[in-house]
Amino acid sequence: MDEFEHVESDSEVALEMLASQVAGELELAGLTVLREGNIHAGAEIDVDTGADESGGIYVTWSTNSRLSLAAALAVQQGRFDDPAIQHSGTVKQIMRKAIFELLQSARFGVEESDDEMRPLSIRVTASPAHSAQ
Repeated sequence: MDEFEHVESDSEVALEMLASQVAGELELAGLTVLREGNIHAGAEIDVDTGADESGGIYVTWSTNSRLSLAAALAVQQGRFDDPAIQHSGTVKQIMRKAIFELLQSARFGVEESDDEMRPLSIRVTASPAHSAQ
């Protein structure tokens, strides 16, 4: 099996610094920021240190575990018309748009993620200092 290749250490430091800037901006707006598998609702920031096109900073909204579990249980049981599924998806879409606009207003470089493994995520492409250039 091939070993996963990470970015160089200076690039990893730069990614972590950008993730901290994003977290600070979201916290300024009053949003809860999640890191390292916290199970509460809020903006989850994922630092992907892979040295490929999927590497970078991703922000995804995580709903409260009550809504997440209700939607997951409905899917597991084949109840695809359950309101929890649609509501969970709608909340995530609304929050993605809000976070996107918030970070864009703060002059971060952002784009909607096209990564199939990160649906409804935002990819942060640059810090405010770099996106102004």
